[in-house]
Amino acid sequence: MDLNKLFSDSNPNEIKKLISLLQSMVDNSSSDGDNESEDNEDEQIIKTRSQKTNTKRSKKQNNKFLSMQEMNMHKEDIEFQKRVSKHPPVPRNRGFEPLRVKCRVCGKTEEVNGALVDSVERYKCNNCASSAG
Repeated sequence: MDLNKLFSDSNPNEIKKLISLLQSMVDNSSSDGDNESEDNEDEQIIKTRSQKTNTKRSKKQNNKFLSMQEMNMHKEDIEFQKRVSKHPPVPRNRGFEPLRVKCRVCGKTEEVNGALVDSVERYKCNNCASSAG
């Protein structure tokens, strides 16, 4: 139906058909509004059910996958590793010059990696650092 032709001719029968068609569409949308309230009730029911299941899931569960053979299967697949890995593995072979430091609490002298020491004057050995005081 061409609207320009419809309105230019001003055919009353065609306009009445158009009005009745629009009214039927409005009536259908108002009945859909009733469905919206039912949809809201359904959504509320679903939310309460999901909250109940979330509280059940929040309890600590054992991850069975960790004990399955499938957990380490991909490590043997070289082709898979080539596709997945972004960078090839790098050997950790950097050496370090040990620093000779003295514990400020017990006076024990140790040789440690320089990266582990903030300040030579403020060094605490592991025994003193793990004890109280």
